[in-house]
Order: sequence, then structure tokens, then C-alpha cells
Amino acid sequence: MPKHQKSLTVGKAAKVPAKHVEADLLFWRRPTVDDDVKCQSKNNTESITNEQRTLNDAHRVTVQDIRGQESTFTLDRNGFTYVNHEIAELDQVSNPQCMREIIIPKTEQLVRDMSVDPQSTSTNNSELNRSRTGASRTITFVDRVRCFATDTAQLANNRSPAHSVHSDFSIAGALHQLSTRMPEECRLLTSRVLIINVWRPLKTIQRDPLAVCDWRTMEMKDRITSRIALPSGWTELGRYAFNPRQNWCYLSGQRPNEPLVFTQFDSHRVDEGGFTVPHTAFVDPLYTGFPARESLEIKMFAFV
Repeated sequence: MPKHQKSLTVGKAAKVPAKHVEADLLFWRRPTVDDDVKCQSKNNTESITNEQRTLNDAHRVTVQDIRGQESTFTLDRNGFTYVNHEIAELDQVSNPQCMREIIIPKTEQLVRDMSVDPQSTSTNNSELNRSRTGASRTITFVDRVRCFATDTAQLANNRSPAHSVHSDFSIAGALHQLSTRMPEECRLLTSRVLIINVWRPLKTIQRDPLAVCDWRTMEMKDRITSRIALPSGWTELGRYAFNPRQNWCYLSGQRPNEPLVFTQFDSHRVDEGGFTVPHTAFVDPLYTGFPARESLEIKMFAFV
């Protein structure tokens, strides 16, 4: 067995080799000025994508396969978790009515169900008990299918895997999303608000899997905010510089019934960086010639 592999126990009996991957992840170069906000005013996202590529800083990283150890990673501790959750209608993601009336509601229910009592003995909730959001209300504001190989035009339209380490929002970007989409909620802000991303394969993942960083291994000094101004408005993302302390993880052969649930903001954890978990697609050299990855991501506000 190769040195980078070791056996992981799945369930009580089956053993599979852990498929750790040595991958070049694209980080951002550390800024040379105190103000780390890069404001970009462009007419289209494709020109921004091309410009941002000049800021990439590649580093070889071991992406740890946590297959068989999923239960040791939780939403409140690590910032991400994998759960068992099936949606029979996934083959209808191109149907707007099905997305609106079935797939999105079922995904929102998944996040709300993650607030079940951790003392519950129900076997149906055993997977969900590992990570709790405590959410009583969820409101989806983005749903996106990625189904193209990396291509400049498609990447600009967010239709292909994003091969750069990022979080969907900085703290300011998350609050701006909330104030823009739900101004009354933002004005009051009396309850805890999270932004949750539920990322799900539409077919078993081989090419361009998604890696997430264990939040406990992040340092504040590694964060670089990136503000993008477009005619339609502005958004602010989180970018990250490389740090050897970072622990990157993924789930090998991730299936449609194994969604990744991870935080992109937590209003109660602003002092520690907002819980804006970094993530990125990466190249597994074993699958470079395989068909393009197909995945669905649904982002929502979760009110606690």
C-alpha cells in the first residue's frame, strides 16, 4: 500500500484505503499593505476572474481523505460535516419548479433537522445529531449547479469548479448579503444568524473533488478580504494565504446522498473570523481525464 494511504474502518467491519491526495491548491499571495481589501470595479465577472488568477500562489498540500472518519468532524467544531441524506428528485435539478418546490425545501429541512436533541436515541437522527445548527428558520438565497469543466467563460458564470481557496463571504460580505436580501432582519439582528452551504454531488465525485479546511487550523493572519464591485452591486469574499498549519480534508468518492454541510458565516463567532470556512476544488491526478464534475450547492440563511 502506498505510504500516503492507510486503512480506515467504515462501520464495524469494512475497510477501505484512505485516498489522501497530494494536490497543488491555489492560495492568494499575502498582501504587502495593511489594507487587505482589494476593490475591483469591472463590467463583468470574466474580467475579474482573469485578473484574480494573477494573484494565485500555488502550494503543494496533502488533502486528507476522511472516509470512515466522518463522525469525528462536526459543524460546530470543525465548521463542516458530511451527513447521509437522500433526495430522490436530484435528477430534476434543471426543472425550476422541482428545485423550488422539492429540492430546496428538502435541503432547508435537512439544516433545520440538524437542530435535533443530541440526546435523542432515534436512529433516523443519528447522523444529524453529530452537528447542530439549532436553526428554527431557513431561507435559501442561492442555488447553483456546476456541470462544466474548467473554462474561463463558464468559471465566470459560476458553472465550473472554483479552483482557488476561498470562502463565499467575508464578515462584511455576509452582513451585506443579509442587509440587501433581508433588510429588516439585519436591522434587528436580535438572533444568531448563520450562512450555511449545502454542497451535494449529482453523481459520484471523481474529477475535481471539493476540499474544506478544518476551521480550528485557520489563523486570522491568513485571511485576505476581496471586494468585487459590479454594476449590479458589490460583494466581498474571503481569500486565504497558505499556512502549513492548515488541515485540508475531503471525502473520497463522495456520493449524492453524502452532502457536505459547512458554514460560511456565524454572527456569534465574528471575533474568531466569522466561521467562514475556506474551501476549494482540487485536481486529483488519478481522474484528470474524467467527465466534468456535476454538483449542486444551496446557500441559506439559518436563524437560530
